[in-house]
Amino acid sequence: MAKNAPVAEAQAQAGLHARAGWTLLALGLAFGVTLEALEAFRVSWVVADIWRNRLWSLAHFHADAMGLLNLVYRPYARGVAESRALAIGSALIPVGFVLGGFAHTEGDPGLGIALVPVGAALVISVAARQAFHAWR
Repeated sequence: MAKNAPVAEAQAQAGLHARAGWTLLALGLAFGVTLEALEAFRVSWVVADIWRNRLWSLAHFHADAMGLLNLVYRPYARGVAESRALAIGSALIPVGFVLGGFAHTEGDPGLGIALVPVGAALVISVAARQAFHAWR
């Protein structure tokens, strides 16, 4: 049974990244199509607000990119903490952009944007560790 523990852990991590990846990709694509439809029908609270439009476009892009990153990362997962950091960081980035576009002042994004650098730090830390291990 002890020999199967690393295999079970690797499968659990692969499952986490599959769920995170496909969920982020599905939500990002759906959000992007919705955003495009709102722009096509010239919905004023989206089209007239440049900050909201820009931040929500960034949310759509980053959700898709983070979803793909999680799907690609599956065979390279190295430990529970690293896998959780990537999954959480991948979700925080697009959520921060969406929240930043909701309630913002004239020239600044909303407070939700504070989630973006936290998520980015988590994702970058995992990428840096992976790069380090790739060069060893």
